[in-house]
Order: sequence, then structure tokens, then C-alpha cells
Amino acid sequence: MPHSFSNCPAELVEAFTHQFNAVTNIYRAWGEVELIVINSCSCFCLYFIFILEPKQMSIILINKKVINKVKRPTMQWLCCAVFFCMPCTLLHAQKIEEGFDVSFKPTKGFARYYVITEQKEGRWYREAYYLPEKSIAMNGWYKDKNCEIPEGEVNWYFTNRSLKSQVNYVNGKKDGLSLQYHENGMMSDSVNYSGGHRKGIGLRWDAEGYRTDSSDFDGAGNGVEVRWYSGGTVRYAGRLTNDTAKIKRWNYYHPNGKLNAIEYYVDGKRTSCSCFDADGKQLDSLLCIKEEEAQFPKGIAGWRSFIEKNLNSNVAVDHGAPAGSYTVMVRFVVDTDGSVTDIKALTNFGFGMEAEVVKLIKKSPAWTPAMQFGRKVKSYHTQPVTFVVSR
Repeated sequence: MPHSFSNCPAELVEAFTHQFNAVTNIYRAWGEVELIVINSCSCFCLYFIFILEPKQMSIILINKKVINKVKRPTMQWLCCAVFFCMPCTLLHAQKIEEGFDVSFKPTKGFARYYVITEQKEGRWYREAYYLPEKSIAMNGWYKDKNCEIPEGEVNWYFTNRSLKSQVNYVNGKKDGLSLQYHENGMMSDSVNYSGGHRKGIGLRWDAEGYRTDSSDFDGAGNGVEVRWYSGGTVRYAGRLTNDTAKIKRWNYYHPNGKLNAIEYYVDGKRTSCSCFDADGKQLDSLLCIKEEEAQFPKGIAGWRSFIEKNLNSNVAVDHGAPAGSYTVMVRFVVDTDGSVTDIKALTNFGFGMEAEVVKLIKKSPAWTPAMQFGRKVKSYHTQPVTFVVSR
């Protein structure tokens, strides 16, 4: 070991001592370097010499006098090693911290997520946190720096910190068990994948734990799917290819069990449709083909006008929110009678913003409900509202 480390910082002394014994025998084996005592940090120069050993790479700082005692051929080899290996070391140490917007894309403006991406164990690990909640939003493993090819487990979380999804990937494709959860912690979906395709039995449940959906796939994209009403009667059933494209005959039913519609598909495209009322009477074919979304009185323009007139846009400022742009998301249902129900905030910025948007939607007059197969159906909507707080 060196005899003296006067004037050297403690952490440097520790680092050098750790490396000293590891490389002593290698230097002596070369027979080209005479080991000397390091007396002062002031005589250190910025030479990094990489000592390549089986299964490990060591980095040491050498006294300028040592460099002078190295023979020219050895010095040339060492310089090549430095320039060749340094990029690998820098890459290994990369860590990227950035802000992402509500679409989970990098942004220089107001961030919805704080994202950390770093290289670990030959892969890239990403971890994200909700802002301003400071709670975990996701974590997972990827093959690439941009985190576009998942490799391993990827988890997403609700703002209340409960698990939202847990999916395993191999080379960017889902592989193994994939699980989804409701915000109350109840499981919502359980599916097995093989090479990106669904395989075996898959099940879905509602937030109360009642089964709503089942499927059976062959692992090559072909399968059948059945869905039930909350009362237990079948809602629809049919076949799929490429995991999601409808094929052949699909049957749809009224809540009373009567046939509602029959559709035929080829590679996901509907070729014909027949529909019936709750008593079994066949309806005009135009009613089967035409599907209408729920509409606010006077349409989109009327809905926008309603929001502008009834929203307190200063609520964030009044509650002392920090400067920034906050996009609040609220989900609601337009029921078969046109009433607005099941209003729920999907974000949690606070400062009165979510409460203001929920209060706004509760004031909504009745909508024209959505239509499918000639009958009124429930429809789900998500409304974004952005609050801007200037400095």
C-alpha cells in the first residue's frame, strides 16, 4: 500500500487504496512500471488507466511520475484503452430527469409527471411520479433509451398509489400474465399473453367484483369473447382474430335476454346487421347501422358555451396554486334517460380545481342519450379543463 496520502481528500484515499492492491500484481507482471509512493494530491494528473481483467474493469489515478516511468509501447496501449472504454463508462452512468405532460410526452412547460430514466443492468429503467401529488405513477424496464420497447415488468399506478396495471413484456410484446385493477383495488382484468397474443382464458370484473367478461384465445390471435350485464344475462358474444378484429357472427342481447342484434364481420369490418326491439320485433335496418353518440343541447358548441359561462376559472388562483398550467380530467356517464351520472375526477391537483369541474358538470342539463341498434344506451365521457396560473 502507499506510505503517505498527505493533503488528499479522505474519499480519494479510500478509492485509491481499494484499487491499489487489486492492480499491484498486474503492474509487476508487466515489468514496465516501478510502483512509487503517492505523496500529494497536487502531483496527480488526469490520466485514467483502464486495467482490463476477467469479469471486471478497474479505474485508477496514477501519479504523474508513474506515467513518466511507463515505457512508450505500454503508454500507447493505455491511451487506446482510455479512448475506447471511456464512452462505455459514460453510457453506463447516464441518468435523465425530465418533465412530461398529461400525454406522457417530454415538455419544457408545465409537467404532469416527473420522470427519471437511467441505465441499469444492461437495460433502461424508467420511474415516473405524479405532480403535484408526488406519488408514484409508473415504473418499468425497457430495451432502449427512449423507453419505446418494454422488456420486463411495467407497472402503472393510480394517484391514490394503488396498482393500476402490471404487464410483462419480452422484446416489446406482452408475454405472460397481464393484470388490470380498479381504483378501489379490485381486479378488473386478467389475461395471459404469448408473443403479444392473448392465450387461454381471460376474465374481467366490475368494481364490485362481479364478473363481466370472459374470453378464450389460442395464442395466435384467434378467440371468442362473451360479456354479461350486471344481472348475469349475456350482453354480447362473438369471435375475434388478431386479438381485436371481429369476424363472423356477433349476437347482442337486451337485458331481458331477448335478441337485440345480429352482426356479420369480415376482418373487423361489418358487412350486415339486423336488430330487434325488447319484444323481439325486427326494426328498420337503418336503425341497426346508424349509431349515435350522446349529444349536449346545441351540440359541441353548446357544451363549450355552457362550460365557459359556468366555470370559475380563477379558482386555482384563489386557492393559492403555484404558477403553471393544470389540466383537470373528469369522467361522467350520460344515462339512457339523458341524465349525467357517475361524475368522478381522474386527476388530483387540488386547490379547488377538481371540485370546481365536478360542480360544473353536476349543473349540466339533460343530454340526448347515445343510440345503438335502435335503442338508447349509456355512454362514457371524459372532460378536460385547463387552469392557467400566471406568475
